[in-house]
This record gives sequence, structure tokens and C-alpha cells, in this order.
Amino acid sequence: MEPSDVDTPLKVLLVHVWYWPHVGGGNQHVEHIARQLVARGHNATVWCADIPEHEEKQFVRDGVEVIRLPPTRLLGGIDPVVSIKDLAMDFDIVHLHDTLPVLIRRSVKRARKLNIPVVTTFHNDYIKTSLTGKILKRIRWALQGRRTLHSSNARIALTPFYASHLRSRGVRKSIDVLPNGFAPVAADAVRPLGLSVDSKGHPLFVFVGRLSEQKGLDVLMETWDLLCQQGEPKARLAIAGSGELDGWLDNRIAASTFPESISKLGRVEDSEKRWLFENARAVLIPSRFEGLPTVLLEAMHAGAPTVMTDVNDLGRLVTEPNAGLSVTAGDSKSLLQAIDTMLKADKTQLDAWSQNGQHASEPYLWSNIVDDLLRVYQRVRT
Repeated sequence: MEPSDVDTPLKVLLVHVWYWPHVGGGNQHVEHIARQLVARGHNATVWCADIPEHEEKQFVRDGVEVIRLPPTRLLGGIDPVVSIKDLAMDFDIVHLHDTLPVLIRRSVKRARKLNIPVVTTFHNDYIKTSLTGKILKRIRWALQGRRTLHSSNARIALTPFYASHLRSRGVRKSIDVLPNGFAPVAADAVRPLGLSVDSKGHPLFVFVGRLSEQKGLDVLMETWDLLCQQGEPKARLAIAGSGELDGWLDNRIAASTFPESISKLGRVEDSEKRWLFENARAVLIPSRFEGLPTVLLEAMHAGAPTVMTDVNDLGRLVTEPNAGLSVTAGDSKSLLQAIDTMLKADKTQLDAWSQNGQHASEPYLWSNIVDDLLRVYQRVRT
């Protein structure tokens, strides 16, 4: 393949199991990269599984060609078995966004056969608590995950922590570190309709994300109960998002110490998310594990002080620039202490957290991230 100069449009295939209209950090990562590539004159195509099922299997969204592949079955309830044998693979770069799924492994195998350069981004690890789960995870990594990375022309980790993590798990080849990015919300801020009326007179704490155990939703609710032990709290909590714990959250709020202090908003529009960030005393991110959460970057850029669990070394992204506080993952008392600190902070401290967060988020703008990504693409083509 002839070396290309930076002005030559590239045909890039992005492969990820999940994509729009599925909601999640990984598919948003892929979507933003694709949009940035198109905006720069490149051609971007996305292959994904048709989960959730969508009426259109092939369409163009924001200039990106999307091909949704109906699965014949789900392995373990999470890995869709799809076929790519009938798809044309005329691309300059194949960029994979996972290491284990069937779609990923079939894509890398076909790309290598056709001598198309492959770049693989490792987004995050997943946690297994049972002995059987841990053993299966180790076997899959040895037979599938590590092989995907070693078969790639370039490997990308979102943070230095994950680059080190991959090396400790036997990845011998070089690893680039390119963080997750974000795009500022362009829409004007709009107050969510579901937010309780009395929240106007109280400091507002905000959670935005998938309603799941991974995101620490149970820890958040336990913490809020602790805050309410002495009666009505001097703050309000807004929870925005959807996910597998949606029904659980309804019951948990109803059984909480002071349910009137909590607003469950469901999925919110970008304009509503912007309002929440701009009006929050703090954005709470009590996740048990993460790669590099987009919500952290969006909140910092909007000027919201952030409380981030120190999982996978993410706490330092908040503490080093003094943009908020770091807490212990899974520890409701640690999160409660952070909320108390936020409530007691004076305007000078709140303004410092806000301004520092805005400044610290700038390098993570997608426009900057994709500049570096294109350099990786050009390198593997030469």
C-alpha cells in the first residue's frame, strides 16, 4: 500500500458491537471519531450489531455510513454472533473498538487477510466476581483478546493506567495512549421538566450515566440515605440515564430515607444535560470501573465540580488540576464525605474547581484527539 499524505482522504472502517441508537460511552466514542473524520473530508463507515433492533439496517447518519448486522444468537447474553462475509471491505484503515467480541475477531481476521492496516482501541476492562467468571475471563483474554491486539498494526489505550495494565497482561508490542474525547453541547441549556420544583432552593447534585451496577448506582443511593439520616437533606439529587437498573431504581427511591429529595429524570436531551452540569453543585461519578468516562470531561468543561472514584487511576484527572474530589470506589462513606465537603465549600473554592476543570478538559476535545489519531493512521499505512 502506497504511503499517503495527510491531504489524501482515507476510507476508514470503525467496528464496535454497539452504536446508535444504543446509548453508552463506547459507541459515543466511535460516533464522535466518525463525525470528526467526515468533517475533515475522510470517509467513515461503521459496522455494528443490530442491537437494539433498528428498522434500517444500512443508512447514513451525520455523513457516516452505518451497517447494522442482525445477530443469529447472543453468546453469554452479551456477544452477538454476526456474519461479515457478504460485506465489501475496501478500506484504507480498519479501526476496532474492542478485543473479544465475534464481530471484532472476524473483522481483524479478514482485514489481515486483505493486508489492510488494523488499529485496535482497548476501552476498559470488565470485572468478574465469581471463580468461574474469572477463569473464563482469563482464558478468553489469552485466546482472543491478546491475540486481537498482537494482530493489530497499532494498539491504543485510553489512559497510561490501561497501557500499563495491558503490558502486565502480556501485550508485548507498543501501545499508544489516546484518551477518550468529548464535544461540548452546542444546544442552549434547558431545565429538565422532571426536576422537582423545590430543587431551585437547594444545592443540586447530579448523576448522569447508565443505570447499572458498574456505574455505582447502589453506592449513590446508599450514600444519599446516609445524608438524609438527620432528616430532610440540605441538597437535592438528580439522576439522569437509563439502563438495566431502571426498575430497581424506582423501588429504591420509593424506599429511600427522603424520596422527595431525588428526581429520576430518565434519558435527557443534550440541552437538559448541559443545564444539569451548569447548575450542579457537583457531578457525582461513583463508578466501580471505567475507561475514561465522557461524562467526566463534559462536566468539567461545563464548569461543574466533579467527584470521581479513584478507579483505574481516574481520580488524579480531578485532583491534579484541583477540579474536584476523588473518592474510594464502592465506599458510600467516602462519597458522603465528598458531598459534605462540596456543601461546605465557599464560593472561592467552588469557582476554583469550576475554572480548573474547564481548563483541564481542553486537551480532551475531539478535535484535538482526532489530530493524534490521524497521525496513528498515517503511521500504520507507511
